[in-house]
Amino acid sequence: METFPAGEPARLAALHELKILDTPPEQIYDDVVALAAQICDMPIAMINFVDAERQWGKALVGIESSEAPRDASFCARAITEEGGFLLVPDTHLDPLWAANPQVTGEPRLRSYAGAAIITDEGHALGSVCVADDRMPRELDASKIEALKVLARQTASHLKLRRQAAELARVNEQLRELTVRDTLTGLANRSYFEDALRLALLQRNGSPAGLLFCDMNGFKEVNDRLGHRTGDELLQLTARRMAGFVRDGDLVARLGGDEFVVLCTGIEQAGDLEAFAGRLTEAIAEPALICGNELVPQVSIGAVLAHPGETPAAFLSRADAAMYRVKAQGRPTLGA
Repeated sequence: METFPAGEPARLAALHELKILDTPPEQIYDDVVALAAQICDMPIAMINFVDAERQWGKALVGIESSEAPRDASFCARAITEEGGFLLVPDTHLDPLWAANPQVTGEPRLRSYAGAAIITDEGHALGSVCVADDRMPRELDASKIEALKVLARQTASHLKLRRQAAELARVNEQLRELTVRDTLTGLANRSYFEDALRLALLQRNGSPAGLLFCDMNGFKEVNDRLGHRTGDELLQLTARRMAGFVRDGDLVARLGGDEFVVLCTGIEQAGDLEAFAGRLTEAIAEPALICGNELVPQVSIGAVLAHPGETPAAFLSRADAAMYRVKAQGRPTLGA
């Protein structure tokens, strides 16, 4: 019975963006339908949203559920009406509605009035509506205008909902920017330093291990093959490190070609040294990068935390251990 509004894909996109379908009741919408029922002196009031194939009720008075197929929905017709308003004083006498399943079956609507909920962009998402299941009903001009006002207020609530969701999304992106390295997606230096500080405070006698990793020959790659190749080499190394470490370990990029791994649950120096050796081998698989076959190589300094050691001192020892490894050409445990 209903006709699809113009711009239906955009309308549905706007509706789904709100993430309001199939959500629990909310007081702000319950108050709207309670007011609509009181103003219009109707036993049934609803806020219905019109999805691709169904009508779904967000707020209801006088009815347990308003869900119905879209082709049987009064509200689906209301959102296509000129002026965004549909009034059916007596469904039994209206040939468009007399055989409708919501008239012949539950909820047995005898009269209906609905005002479309229209966004600033012109998308009619649903309606604020009232109905009577007992008798025909007319609405005077003041009640019709009140229903339209409630629909506009609902649209305003939805706008605030969308803005709040957008703000939350932006805040999450900003949070990610503060803790993630933009090139590799690993934790950045700031996040790592906080995690290191917390690990040293909470280790309760269990050693914390730190691997300080520096790429070998990275400057030569940048100078000879260009920064794009260098960036992709860093990204590949980051992926290999993240894919190798254990659950609970933290991989971070300090900057440039320096990476660190904060290890938990490794209590023996030999275990940490062996872990560093396996990580070195995992990184050093040949790869084709920007048309160049390269073998990523890292030098790793491995150290266990000393009792009462500060984060700065711990990191400095790991850095020094890494430089000794560069000279020796293999991962060893630092002093």
